[in-house]
Amino acid sequence: MLGDELGIETENTAKWLTEWRRIPELTARLDRLAINLARHAYPRSPSAARLRARLAETEQAISERRLKPGQLVMVDESSLAGTFTLDELVSAATTAGSKILLLGDHGQMSSVEAGGAFSLLDKDRGDLVPELTDVHRFDSEWEKAASVELRAGNTSAIYAYETHDRVTGGDRDSLLDAIYAAWKADVEAGKSSLMIAGDTATVTELNRRSRVGRVAEGTVASAGLSIADGQRAGVGDEIVTRQNNRLLTTGRSWVKNGDRFVVAATNHDGSMAVRRVSGGTEVMLPADYVAQHVELGYATTSYRSQGRTVDTTHSLVSPTTTREVLYVAATRGRESNMIYVDTSFDPDPATGHDGTIAPQSASEVLTGVLANEGADLSAHETLERAQRHIEDFSVLAAEYETLARAAQQQRWDDLLYRSGLEPRRLEQVRQSPAYGPLLAALRDAEAHGLAVEQTFPGFVATRPLDDAEDPAAVLRDRVDRWAQVVGSSRRAGMNLIAGLIPRAVGLTDPDMARALEEREEAMQRRARALAEQVIERNQIWVRRLGVPPTEPRAKEQWIEAVTTVVAYRERWNIGDVHRALGSKVTARTIEAINQRNLAQAAVNRASRLTCRQEAQCPELLAAAADISPAGRPGLQDARSI
Repeated sequence: MLGDELGIETENTAKWLTEWRRIPELTARLDRLAINLARHAYPRSPSAARLRARLAETEQAISERRLKPGQLVMVDESSLAGTFTLDELVSAATTAGSKILLLGDHGQMSSVEAGGAFSLLDKDRGDLVPELTDVHRFDSEWEKAASVELRAGNTSAIYAYETHDRVTGGDRDSLLDAIYAAWKADVEAGKSSLMIAGDTATVTELNRRSRVGRVAEGTVASAGLSIADGQRAGVGDEIVTRQNNRLLTTGRSWVKNGDRFVVAATNHDGSMAVRRVSGGTEVMLPADYVAQHVELGYATTSYRSQGRTVDTTHSLVSPTTTREVLYVAATRGRESNMIYVDTSFDPDPATGHDGTIAPQSASEVLTGVLANEGADLSAHETLERAQRHIEDFSVLAAEYETLARAAQQQRWDDLLYRSGLEPRRLEQVRQSPAYGPLLAALRDAEAHGLAVEQTFPGFVATRPLDDAEDPAAVLRDRVDRWAQVVGSSRRAGMNLIAGLIPRAVGLTDPDMARALEEREEAMQRRARALAEQVIERNQIWVRRLGVPPTEPRAKEQWIEAVTTVVAYRERWNIGDVHRALGSKVTARTIEAINQRNLAQAAVNRASRLTCRQEAQCPELLAAAADISPAGRPGLQDARSI
């Protein structure tokens, strides 16, 4: 904590503001005492002396609560301070002529109250905000760099943690066993270690396992007192207090929320004698405090771990975890921070996978976590984000897909009707979950210049669908295979928006046509703006495509290729700063795979345009693909971008 490091007394914002708000009340009392003293008939009497003493005490109380001109007020862990709290603190400092210094990490979790002010101030001030250039907590140099990438939400951080064996995937039960075993080994080795989870239920389970293990070892008494988290704590247990109580003193300090103690004794009346983990004098916690505000302290939530530093951490992560929670959990340990990823999480088994999507890997879960921002936003940022969301390529693409399906519905229905399907099969196709993907596959094939109207009936006639459990899925697969084989020889981007999204053709409704045209223009505009932006900023993945050609026509073609790549990146939320298309595991659906292939072709086109001579192309493509040039892949063989 900052107060311990500076060797000064500190106060939490809630307590300080509570006392500061009493100044008007104390000032009114001071005025009354002064009037009473001035009117006192016997100024030298004992009663007048008592008035003077009360007057001095009140003056002292006001002075202690009021900020002074030129005083520096430091607010540590400012991301945890609510917007209204910061506003009140700044108002108090402005009135007094003091200065507020906000310290913290905008990438960490925000206040449980209305928050976002600290992050807004950081972004608004830009380069004027002093920032540490070196991370000092970690022993490993790679982890210093990876933690910064993690805070920014860059998926390259995932590769770093996986490369250094810091990521373990599996189901929740096996991961809880692994977390406990690893934590236990670290503690037995004399290290300070912490188990972290995003929810209190998991924290309670980890604490329970820890206590059971310690009781079995004989290091903790089996008998104990009932505590707040529904468990028991006995002599030898490590506990944490969850409420400030200034009446419970421990030497020069007092019992605060988040303090860690070891149980020294338990009493029949429900009270508990405890001593700080770091040592010192004992303090007796009353029975009602023990029952309501004491928990086991072997595991904790990410929120409560913010601000702590230990040797090692072991954290459980699931698809519902936010980026801020992961960032905090993965940056508490000096020596190592192990991440255990629940790859079997399903919040609603009844609506689980239909078999067309493979189970998630640890990388996929972590990629989703980095995209899941949970920090509060200020009202200003909320409006800005809403505007950006409207202009987001993925949002525009989803709108286009929905409108295109509605606009072409009758046309595709007519095509299915003419295809020779029996009425029973036709209805089965229309009711299938694969019907939408089938129509998307037809539009995608048509966008590549394939004669869908003439060819599709043959897919029905060539091979019977009698044995097909889902004829729509079978037909979609046939269209996809046909498009991949025949369409691969066609020019990429022939009838594609931003080289990526199949354009709807054959429209008859003018209103629908106009709506689709507006979104097409918006997508083209957005993708081009993103391309110019990443080129101007010279982002790492763009540099790996090579230097843009100088010849105007070739340069324009190169920019068009980059436009397709950035459209793919925003469409599928690719944050990898090193690889143009990120990891292959991000492409899990047929649509994503098809669009990744288009983006891959765009990468290859950009690399060809950059090549000065054929001999340089393999090395250039290897750099773009983030693979070793030793393999010397051909232009069509770079598969890892």
